[in-house]
Parts: sequence; structure tokens; C-alpha cells
Amino acid sequence: MSKKIAILTDSSAGFTEEEIKKYQIHVLPLHIILNGETDILDNEQEVAANNFYEVVRTGITKTSQASTGEVINMYQELLKTHDEIIHYPIAEKLSSQYSTAYMIAQDDEFKKKVTVVRNHTAAYSLKQLIILAKDLADKGMDSKDIIAETTKFENSTLMTMIPGSLDRLSSGGRVKKVLLSLINLLKIKILLQWGENPKKVASSRTINSLVESFIDLLKNFTKKVKLKYELFVLKTSECSAKVWDAIVGVLNKHKINYHVEKLPNVFVAHAGLDTVAFVTIPKLDK
Repeated sequence: MSKKIAILTDSSAGFTEEEIKKYQIHVLPLHIILNGETDILDNEQEVAANNFYEVVRTGITKTSQASTGEVINMYQELLKTHDEIIHYPIAEKLSSQYSTAYMIAQDDEFKKKVTVVRNHTAAYSLKQLIILAKDLADKGMDSKDIIAETTKFENSTLMTMIPGSLDRLSSGGRVKKVLLSLINLLKIKILLQWGENPKKVASSRTINSLVESFIDLLKNFTKKVKLKYELFVLKTSECSAKVWDAIVGVLNKHKINYHVEKLPNVFVAHAGLDTVAFVTIPKLDK
């Protein structure tokens, strides 16, 4: 008889409450700190109650990992109804959550019951990876094989991002300050590629040029992986019309098909309301 495996991630994947129920996955909320004073959980209720987007627009927002106690409590609760847990936390280049979870999983209480997976996906690509993992678990696949399959999926994804605010990104330590000073001086925007080693892949004074650079990167990537893919463009509801119209104009010019999804709050907190991400994932059989 196959073991009952819980698939756990955190709020950086961007699952809604409705999706959590639909897919029967488990989500550990990260924390968002508003104006250095108010610590809220990154869930729909607390984000709405505290006017998160307005604080991003006018104030200071930072994020924090779930506490040791919160992780332990989640593990203990899930193991009451499951034999094992596979935990896919936010990428370690973005947070210390992986290190904290990995340390806790080595405790005798959780050893051989909890596997914390080092992954380098983010946002919608992490969401789809979690959905895949849950589907495989439901089909009776063991944890080792699930992790192997999700690693293949990860290696076939491409994520890039145009930060809306480099000042905000720098304040959270996500961009080197020397690079930032040069970029701000020249009023340049950048295209970042996410992965095991995040990097700047293009810089320009215009959004249009950055989207053109993304399309070149996309074409090279899809030739390399040789898979059918889907493109998801992530944005906030408060993204400026100027930014969004420029992006849509270039995508439409190249006849690129895409879907629009919400950008998870942790990325908005660090990069601003005008941040737009491009997530390319393998087209999975439904």
C-alpha cells in the first residue's frame, strides 16, 4: 500500500484559498512587514484587511520567513493524517526558509518523514510544480520519484522578471547596490532571469526593448528544451497602463500566446506594483 504524502509549499507560490481547497495542497504563509511595524501573514484575509497594495504604493514593505514554531506546528499537524511530507519552500536565494525547514526536518521527530526540497522555481512555476507533485502523490508515486519528476519540471522552466522598483528591490538586498547606483544614474530598467544563480540578462531605458530581449531568450530556451510550453505573464491589478500596454504591444506584435496571472505578494513587496514576470513552463497533460 502506498504511503499518504502531503505536498507542502508556502505563499510565494501564489495559491488562492479556493485553489488550496481544489488541489488539496498545504500552504505555509510567509510574513509581510508593513512600514516596519505591522507583521501580517501572507494570506488573502490579512493582506486585504491591511490594504497591502496601498502600503506598497506609499510605504515600506518587507517579508520574513515563517517562524521555526510555525514550521514545526505545520509538520506536526500534517503528520497526524499523512505518512510523509514533501516540502517545497520558497527558493533559498530569496529567503532563509529553506535553511530553517531543512534544519527542522533533521530532528528525530521528523527524520525520514519530512523531505525539504531545494528548488529554484518561483511564483507561478512553483505553483504548477506543486500541482504536479500533488497529482503524482495521488497516483501513488513514492516521494523519491515525485522529487525526481518535479526536478525535471523545474529544469524545463524559464522565469524572468522586470522589477517595477529597483530602489525597493535593493532595500531588500535583492540587487547589489553598486549595480543599482549605476542603473539609477542612467535611468535604466532591467530584465532578471531567475534560477539557481539569478542574473541580469538585459538592460534598457524602455520596457519594449526588455520584452524583445525576453522573447529572444524564450525562443532560444524553447529550442533547447524541445517541449511544448505555455507562457504566463504575472502582474498586479495596480500595474500601470503604460507598463502593461508596452508589454502587451510587443507580445502581440510577435504573436506570442500568453495567459495572465496574479503576481504573488512577496514579489510585489520587494519589487513594486509595476513588476511583471514572465513564466514559461512545459505544457502538461490535463
